[in-house]
Formats: sequence, structure tokens, C-alpha cells
Amino acid sequence: MLAVLVAVHLLAAAVWVGGSTALIFVGVPAIRTLEGEQRGRAMKALGLRWRPLGYGALGIAALTGIALAAREWRHDSAFQAVFWTKVTLFVCLVAASYLHNFVLGPRLQGEIREGREQATKPTLVVVGWISYGLTVALPILGVALDRMVN
Repeated sequence: MLAVLVAVHLLAAAVWVGGSTALIFVGVPAIRTLEGEQRGRAMKALGLRWRPLGYGALGIAALTGIALAAREWRHDSAFQAVFWTKVTLFVCLVAASYLHNFVLGPRLQGEIREGREQATKPTLVVVGWISYGLTVALPILGVALDRMVN
């Protein structure tokens, strides 16, 4: 059972990390070559298609991560420090991702649609990179936890 739990956790994390990486380094740059309304529609379509898969994978990774932590829990302070750091960064990731996708992204779309200055864009980019940094940090902490258990 443990092997299945670990496999599902790793696959879910791979979907989130790999999908996020593909979006940032392949999808978004390709869409930036488009102009005007076509660019906005393509960016929105990419986001809407990614959300169920990405957030589904992120949710599965969280649930399996909780199950793994409960099963492999250690009472030493080093394990707990890494675990709670990972939990904190995960919460920050969810908050940054929510802000990026459901607050700043739609705000920027409105600015573009109304022909206003794109004041939201720099913040959206920074929050996106913070989200990606957290995305990369979480598996690294997962490896650290695994090394402490095994």
C-alpha cells in the first residue's frame, strides 16, 4: 500500500511541476507571439484547460502527502521542521496560485479588454514566478523528508 501511495503522490507532483514548467517555458512564450484579442483568448483557454488537471494533481499530491506524513511521522525536530516548512510553502503556493489565476489574471484581462494601462502585469509576473519557485521547492523538501525517513 505504501508503494501505491508514494507512486500516486509522485505522479501527482510530476503533473503539477511538469505542467507548470511547460506552461511557463512553452505555452506562455508561444502565446506571446500572438496579438490582440487572439492572444487574450489563447491565454484564457490555456489557463482554463490547465486548471482542472493542475489543481486536481495538486490536491491529490496534498492528500497523499498528508497520508504519507501521517504514516511516516517522526517526532524528531529536524523532520518536523522540514515537514512544517513544506506545509507552509504549500499553503503559500496555493495562495500565490489563487492570486495569480483568479485575481490578478482576470484583472489584467479587464485592463487589456478596456484598453487601459496594464498596471497589473508586473505584479502578475512576480506572483507567477513566486508560485513557480514554490512549485520547485516543494519536491526538494519532499526528498529531504524521504531521506529522514529512510
